[in-house]
Amino acid sequence: MRKALSAIGIVLLLLLAGCDFKEIDLRIFVLAIGVDPGEEEGTFKISLKLAIPQGEVTKIDEKMQILTEESPSISEALRRMKSKVEKELDYSHCKSIILGEGIARKDIQHVMDWAVRRRDVQLIVNFAVGRPEALQVLQVRPESERIPSNSLILAMSGQGTESPFIASVYSFQLMRNIYEKGIDPILPIIEAKGKSEFLIDKIALLDSEKIKMVLTPNETRLYNLLSRSNLRTNLPAYIEGVMYQYYTERSSSDYKILNTESGKATIRYHIKIKGILEESSSQDLVTHSLLKKIQTAGEKELEDDILALLKKIHTSGLDPFGWGLHYGARHFNNDTEMEVWKELYAGLDFQVKADVNIKYSGLIK
Repeated sequence: MRKALSAIGIVLLLLLAGCDFKEIDLRIFVLAIGVDPGEEEGTFKISLKLAIPQGEVTKIDEKMQILTEESPSISEALRRMKSKVEKELDYSHCKSIILGEGIARKDIQHVMDWAVRRRDVQLIVNFAVGRPEALQVLQVRPESERIPSNSLILAMSGQGTESPFIASVYSFQLMRNIYEKGIDPILPIIEAKGKSEFLIDKIALLDSEKIKMVLTPNETRLYNLLSRSNLRTNLPAYIEGVMYQYYTERSSSDYKILNTESGKATIRYHIKIKGILEESSSQDLVTHSLLKKIQTAGEKELEDDILALLKKIHTSGLDPFGWGLHYGARHFNNDTEMEVWKELYAGLDFQVKADVNIKYSGLIK
């Protein structure tokens, strides 16, 4: 019996496929993918930003290469690009997918579906919109960049700069928000400024398919203030023509949906900030009583700006904050809750309360 089992085991082992592993010196690593509309209708222009291993750890200037191919199919374009290089294209280190604005304003679902299905593209890849097109964003190489596409990776992931204007969106989040009821997706916008500089200070609001609205830099900062805690930024306060700026050491935001049973819902936001006075356009001594006035002025300024942002988003018919998801999680009739929410959403009202606590003036006199 043992001999028979051993013979069967040997036969099965012979049927197993061998390892398809290739050495690192036979690979070229794809670090970013750009997707733009092709010149012909119904085609994609796919761009790959490649890092070419140099074999020396001490090298401070790695080589890079950009491949471009047009095809009606993303998969076909990638297969064709394999004929343009002598080594295997490796997507395991791909961290960014940039959608050209032409794609993002038309339909992102095709690209999103491909990215999620592709077996060697991770679900934590960052998505963004490239302006004016993805290829120009991939061609940007800042003077401080030593590894190809590393500047994009550090900026989008938050591992490098901590900008109040940047929002990270991973592929699993984008896919979930496209199909989830009660929340709409967002994407950061990366603008190419020549060959050595990019700018990320705006957010695009999308429905399930395309861009519907783009927030200004200040609106983007306020969106991030409402959607994540402890945003490091500065905010203004004006007293009798004198401008003050305070730095937010700590911040938090929460909201409640009220009066839903009356048929007209109200969303009440409460923002808490602890900060430090960072800038003053006056040389007057900042006393404790003046700090209190700055706090009050800062609260009023912040409440007005956030209320204007919420009304603007509501007018667009979008829901990037997930108010509908919040409502559905607290009402348990799955057949009707989203229909009820649509009726409530049309007549939404907003209230904003800001508590600003400026601890000290930043100076010792």
